[in-house]
Amino acid sequence: MRHKELRHPFATFLLLAALLLSSCKGVNDITFTGADGFVLMGMENNAVQFAADVGVINPSGIAFKVSEVNLKAIIDGNFIGTLTATEKVKVPAHSDSSYRMNFSLQLANMLTGASTLYSLSRKKQVTVDVQGYVKARSWLTTRKVEIQETQVIDVPKNIR
Repeated sequence: MRHKELRHPFATFLLLAALLLSSCKGVNDITFTGADGFVLMGMENNAVQFAADVGVINPSGIAFKVSEVNLKAIIDGNFIGTLTATEKVKVPAHSDSSYRMNFSLQLANMLTGASTLYSLSRKKQVTVDVQGYVKARSWLTTRKVEIQETQVIDVPKNIR
């Protein structure tokens, strides 16, 4: 009899958990709205560290953390390298905000990457294409959001 008493609450818990999870949409319709406020933090080995304000719209009822960023960076038509985030950022539910994020740009080739970045630093504006994915994690749900964005950005004055 004791064994049946233990299964009943467990079965009830599983049923409630299944209903709760099915009623939640999870992390959905996340939208990247752009980036600005770029600040160069330094260059070490084959990587450029910088910070930027990244706009994100989260219409879902669940907060999430950006757990992984993996984007190919193409500047003015030249593949520069792979962009990753160096820390996780929490995005609240039902939000439309910008979040300060630190990034690392691993240059594909140190010499051509550095010379391309130097020549781009002489311009006032550059076209940046990013392609890849961002993983968002919320409780039991992980969502991989494919990113393919093109944006014209102003080159920060402290770089020129």
